[in-house]
Amino acid sequence: MDGATCFFLRFESGVVGITANHVVDAFEGAVATNPNTICQLRNSPIFDLPAAIIARDAKRDIATFAVSEAVLTQIEAIALDCRAGWPPPEPQSSWLLSACGFPESLRITRSDRAAELRAWGALAAVECVTRDEILIVYDPMIVRPAAWAPVLPALGFNMSGCSGGPVLVHGIRSGLHRWYPVGLIAAGPREQQKQGASSEFDMIRLRRIDSIQCDGTIKEAEETGWLPG
Repeated sequence: MDGATCFFLRFESGVVGITANHVVDAFEGAVATNPNTICQLRNSPIFDLPAAIIARDAKRDIATFAVSEAVLTQIEAIALDCRAGWPPPEPQSSWLLSACGFPESLRITRSDRAAELRAWGALAAVECVTRDEILIVYDPMIVRPAAWAPVLPALGFNMSGCSGGPVLVHGIRSGLHRWYPVGLIAAGPREQQKQGASSEFDMIRLRRIDSIQCDGTIKEAEETGWLPG
């Protein structure tokens, strides 16, 4: 069993599922190798992911898909309500955000074909923001474990399976603690080549999702570049 992470946004037109585009690529590759491969959302029946796809953006690494209220109820998922405010605010350096996913390295499968999916999560400060990406840093020397997760991951922790996980930014608005979904987990530290001081921390890459529109389609990226003088 292979797996990844997804989450759901609620708009006026319905619920939109979101994951990383490379997750869909991996599923398509698995089906090409073995046509009997199926997709499930948590404990749902077979979910026809290719038929549900709304839009894909390989460059931004975002994929959106339609999901019914019936499936949402069955898997006991809560769609993040974005009807009153979309797109989200642009993340700023040092803003606090939450990220979470279900890494395959923490998954336990049992002989009765049941599985226990353990979560990874972080409350982190934004290190850097670009037009399409948010970067956060994991440094075990300066972070603290949570009461419910007392063991800090080692550097280079295998986050495979977290791809597509939700990223929420936190802030105080009108005296209230508010959150906004601003991104998804795209890449962990496992494949990074690090030397010198950079070997003392991990860089986690998150993809911004403000390009997603209320119907689940994705706005085309604006081209930028240099021209000769």
